[in-house]
Amino acid sequence: MSILFTVAVAMYSVDAVLFGLLAYFYGKTALSTRAKYPLGLFVFSMLLFLQSAGTAASYVIFGGYIGEDVVPSMVTMATFEFVGIMALLRITL
Repeated sequence: MSILFTVAVAMYSVDAVLFGLLAYFYGKTALSTRAKYPLGLFVFSMLLFLQSAGTAASYVIFGGYIGEDVVPSMVTMATFEFVGIMALLRITL
């Protein structure tokens, strides 16, 4: 595994943690207000959490089958996702 591959796995793991944090705040808001909108945000963030955690896990499990040409794209997508999550966290908190 290359350094960039390790960075991609780490970025998707961080993304999963941040989506979990968003889900916590949205779930807390949904329970306290009984509003449907934060409930929808909770479901959305949980699905994105599962996607990010699943991506990180599949990179670790199937890392030997992934070609080195794909790794820069993996890091780029994880970085874009991270920037988007940080924007959501900034707005939410």
